[in-house]
Amino acid sequence: MMWFIFQVGILYDEVSLQNVLDITADWTPEERQMLRNKVPKSGLKTPFRDGLLRHVAGEVVKLAKDGLERRGFKESRFLNEVVEVVRTGVTPAEKLLEMYHGKWGQSVDPVFEELLY
Repeated sequence: MMWFIFQVGILYDEVSLQNVLDITADWTPEERQMLRNKVPKSGLKTPFRDGLLRHVAGEVVKLAKDGLERRGFKESRFLNEVVEVVRTGVTPAEKLLEMYHGKWGQSVDPVFEELLY
């Protein structure tokens, strides 16, 4: 749900969409390929230009939130989890890996108990 709402905040709002297009307009094909190659391994900690991808993500999440607020349906609260990921720089996958290598003792079995919805 949160990723759908994130997309709605950008794609359904002309101001946010244009701002995202402006942010990415000067990204080179080499930079985009580098992101495709590195982000699956280093996530928001991926170095990008003068900082980390996390900083770009923060801008884009803010634009999505602004776009949702302009829609007037009080949907921006659904981005709280995404905002937290960007704030901490720790993705859900990284949290799972930490548990796997830590308290789960390199077993995936606990995932079925601890992460029940």
